[in-house]
Amino acid sequence: MTSVTDPAGFPRDGSTGHRWSRALSIAALPVTVASYEPGADPGRMTTRQLGHLLFLTTCAGPRRFTRGLREIARGTRQAEGFVVVAVMGATGAVVQQDGRTAEVPAGAVSFWYTETPHVVDYPDGVDVRVCLLPRRAFGVRDEQLERVTATVADAGGPVAALVKQSLLALAETAGDCPAFVAGRLACNFADLVATLVTEQAARDTSPARDTPAAQDSRHTRIWEIHAYVDRHLKDPELGPQTIAAAHRISVRSLHKLFEGEGTTVSRLIQRRRLQASAEDLSDKDSGDSTVSGVAQRWGFTDPAHFSRLFRASYGISPSRWRDTRGGTEPSEPRDTRERVSR
Repeated sequence: MTSVTDPAGFPRDGSTGHRWSRALSIAALPVTVASYEPGADPGRMTTRQLGHLLFLTTCAGPRRFTRGLREIARGTRQAEGFVVVAVMGATGAVVQQDGRTAEVPAGAVSFWYTETPHVVDYPDGVDVRVCLLPRRAFGVRDEQLERVTATVADAGGPVAALVKQSLLALAETAGDCPAFVAGRLACNFADLVATLVTEQAARDTSPARDTPAAQDSRHTRIWEIHAYVDRHLKDPELGPQTIAAAHRISVRSLHKLFEGEGTTVSRLIQRRRLQASAEDLSDKDSGDSTVSGVAQRWGFTDPAHFSRLFRASYGISPSRWRDTRGGTEPSEPRDTRERVSR
């Protein structure tokens, strides 16, 4: 689903910044926008939905975007906050949040969180692609997220490069993705961003005594465990005990290994099972697409418990997720759907 918003089309009962504030409040969430050049081209914003994710491409003259306590309070009708991952265009930006200020250069990746006051300043013009990821479906701890807000991701890291490439591609094509793959792509991209957040947060917390070789060994072992989890998700017996035994380490060592990963082993298993279930529910060709059938396929032994977990993570029931193909299609008949401009 793609929508193009032209703030110039809003009633001229206020400044350019005021019209942008209204446009963003409708398209995403309440934000106060100030324009450095009131008479400049108001620009435009394109939004593209991909499953439970929202991608925005914004181009405009110099602007300052502020989301303070007043704007956050105005958005309390929303069910959740969002983690924002952004790729800056040619102009760069300055991001302020959690007592930090980051000068984000052109082409760099940065983060902020919508439920904590922040300012994003584009003194040379707005040129940015962002993705809004629902916080409760985002597998990192609060303290991990707090460490990366208003920071610049390591441009030389392979995970940052993958996030950047994926975000730029999806910001242009998400609205064109077939409904049956949208949910799968959304889950995969969210997992990739969570990996980057966890990696960036760990850079500031790794003990000084850990040598580069030790860190490489630790990261290799963690990736091996992630791969093992993915291969055995359908086994209802999968858990810390079976994983530790398969890798010839104690359960205590396994939990210690994950202390800096922004999640626990059990939560990793649960999150990956939910993601796999969401992918199957949004794919009409996945075989048995009943909620109980999908839940059992991915290791959930109690369908009612699965439904509660799914709703808590994605904001809608698994049956509605299935019926709307990952939340990308309205449930009304085709001829009553809202028309979308492309």
